[in-house]
Amino acid sequence: MDIEKINAQMEAYVRTREMVGGALIIRRDGEILLKNRWGSLDAEGKQPVTEGTIFRMASMSKPVTAVAVMRLVEQGKLGLDDELTKYIPAFQGLRVVVDKRYAYSEENVKKVLWRFLTFRLKNVATVPADRMITVRDLLSHSSGLEQGLVGLILMMKMKFKDDTLETRVQKYATHPLDFQPGTTASYSPLAGFDILARLVEIVSGKPFAGYVSDNIFTPLGMQDATYHPTPAQRARIPRLYQYGKRKLKDVTGSKKDLNAIGHIGPKYTSGSAGLYATLEDYDRFVQMLANEGELDGARILQPETVRQMHTEGAYKHLEFQPGLTWGLGMLIRQDPEKAHSSACQGTYGWSGHFGTHFFISPADHLSLVFAMNRADAGGADAYISKRLEELVFE
Repeated sequence: MDIEKINAQMEAYVRTREMVGGALIIRRDGEILLKNRWGSLDAEGKQPVTEGTIFRMASMSKPVTAVAVMRLVEQGKLGLDDELTKYIPAFQGLRVVVDKRYAYSEENVKKVLWRFLTFRLKNVATVPADRMITVRDLLSHSSGLEQGLVGLILMMKMKFKDDTLETRVQKYATHPLDFQPGTTASYSPLAGFDILARLVEIVSGKPFAGYVSDNIFTPLGMQDATYHPTPAQRARIPRLYQYGKRKLKDVTGSKKDLNAIGHIGPKYTSGSAGLYATLEDYDRFVQMLANEGELDGARILQPETVRQMHTEGAYKHLEFQPGLTWGLGMLIRQDPEKAHSSACQGTYGWSGHFGTHFFISPADHLSLVFAMNRADAGGADAYISKRLEELVFE
């Protein structure tokens, strides 16, 4: 790993405006190899990125939700193989899409706008589900909820302004599955982990944000991690830009910002996408996982639970993409060569829609946390994150 090369690459992204501002921490065995910040919170360069900068973590909220769920599993309050109807009876009578017009294919994806405009759920062919969704299915993105064209169209059409987790989950209970539970794996952007957040509320008897704060953020000293930033915290969140033709367009607060893409209204706490945190906050969460559940005397999970989270989690072998499998809330590079990944085998982590990224490599005791906020950064396929992994594992 060439630290100077990594710094130079990040500086280049700022110069070309591909990254307005960002921050990075790389550790080996908990010791910092590189910690740096580049750029600013705004295109004019008025406010530099600092340790106090709070980033939209987007889908990097999901591993936090997974840890909250696994704490309850450890305590015997929730079972990985419990059926969803044990806690939310509204999911009885699930149906599965078998309509070839909505099969997930390149041709049908290209027609998604036309499908959206003409879509009527009553006209979609379905059959009864073979079995009920389980907690394990939700954690391993193999439930079928919001994991195909019908689910994504319903997600886009959903009205969400006045939703709470309770009311949103009742809506999800009326949606058909895109495939039979446990038969394949893809990615559930919102439904799966928002349902898991609701399960945390039901089982713990606390609001999801309160449970996570009491059991994860406060013990780990994640001082600015929140689902509902205060006005003072909002002043430390970067502007959100879209990059194209070497020009930046400010889309802060638009339909491309977090609340719109995460379907987050004023009463909603999203376990799938709603987290805001500083780089240092999220680094403490990652260190806890890298240390197999403990940090600075605060034990959040038992070692065997953390290992279970980054071991293939579905009932049978299901590849998200070639060489990539889901653990329980974590994506695992099971076969890096097959996945065209530069990471070591067994490296796990996840990414966020606006360019945030983390990984832990147990084989060589490495961890990385990267934060930036760009509307079109690319999420799991972000080229900046991929370049960072190349440089780290070079």
